[in-house]
Parts: sequence; structure tokens; C-alpha cells
Amino acid sequence: MDYCTIPRTREEMQAFIGIAHREYFRSSLLKPLLNSGRLRMTIPDKPNSRNQKYIAS
Repeated sequence: MDYCTIPRTREEMQAFIGIAHREYFRSSLLKPLLNSGRLRMTIPDKPNSRNQKYIAS
């Protein structure tokens, strides 16, 4: 979570953790963190935006 103290893209987070498979990362890590409130979207009204970044709450 310290890595996301500044807004990061999904690609940046995946590279940092070392997971290559996008869908696995989204379903097993990203979505649970968003649902729990530990991460939040920088553009919440456009969740599929190519400019979407995530930041720790």
C-alpha cells in the first residue's frame, strides 16, 4: 500500500508486484482492495478510463 501513496496505473502496480496476467491481477488483488476501501480510483465516474489511476485511502 505504501507504493500507492501517489496515484499509480494498473500497469505500474502489476509491474511492481510482478504479476503479468491482467485479469488475475484485477480479480484477485485490485477489486478486493477497491471494495474494502483500501484503494480508490482517481476517476471514479469512469472506471474503465485509460487514464485511470489508483491511490491508497
